[in-house]
Amino acid sequence: MAKKSRDNEHLKDKGFLSQKQDGYFSLRLHVVGGNLTSENLRSIADAADKYGKGYVHVTSRQGIEVPFVHNDNTEAISSLMDNAGIAPGSSGKKIRAIVACQGNKVCSNGIIDCQDICEKIDEKYFGQPVPYKFKIAVTGCPASCLKVQENDFGIMGTVQPKFVEENCVTCGLCKKACKVGAIDITDGVLTTDPDKCIICGDCIRVCKKDAMQIANEGFTIYVGGKVGRKPRMGIRVLKTVSEPVMFEVLERTVAYYRDNALEGERIIDVIDRCGIDHFEEALQYSLEK
Repeated sequence: MAKKSRDNEHLKDKGFLSQKQDGYFSLRLHVVGGNLTSENLRSIADAADKYGKGYVHVTSRQGIEVPFVHNDNTEAISSLMDNAGIAPGSSGKKIRAIVACQGNKVCSNGIIDCQDICEKIDEKYFGQPVPYKFKIAVTGCPASCLKVQENDFGIMGTVQPKFVEENCVTCGLCKKACKVGAIDITDGVLTTDPDKCIICGDCIRVCKKDAMQIANEGFTIYVGGKVGRKPRMGIRVLKTVSEPVMFEVLERTVAYYRDNALEGERIIDVIDRCGIDHFEEALQYSLEK
């Protein structure tokens, strides 16, 4: 029994997850930001045909798994994937695959280059050991297609607008574009409500008179989100910071998690137990409260 457990742990490190069917595994593959080349897809399809049941499963975190790989075929399919340049995925007590939307290179709403950020994070953190699990997501704007608030560390592209009154002709385009009612025009006077503003930049994009300008553009950070049996929304800890600051905060968050977590705790459990002030001190940045 001990040998079987050790064998399964070895296979898990190579991306194989035990199925309910005895002797069968799903092979989880390493996908960065949901991107795979057409050549990758052909290689995965060949592997599924030869060693699985001719189909793949697309996971909720932009991953690919090849189910129904028999124990006898694990080495062969691993070799096939290695030759195709496709690494195994991550599971267990590790930093999981980094997920990202297409960002400003493709999406008209994108504020940041999500794929670039995702690749940088993946290169440094993917598969690294942590006390339990740690999930990272990158989304291009406050529409949050990647649900960054549901991740241990969420990165959102945001842009803070600045209203230049002398340029405004009160055409109403910005008010119409604002989906959260943060802009009002009454008796020919435009006012903004910063408490309602979600810093999406839609007002800036539609303004034709340069009355809505960029005051600050960057990365808004959420920490402590998770789904599962006890879901939590992440805490917005910093708003519209630079890329270097975002990476500093990520590094310090991971270090804080490693230094303070008890068995089975996620980062939000650590923050709950130790207190937000303790977390703030470790980050060395003043958090939004």
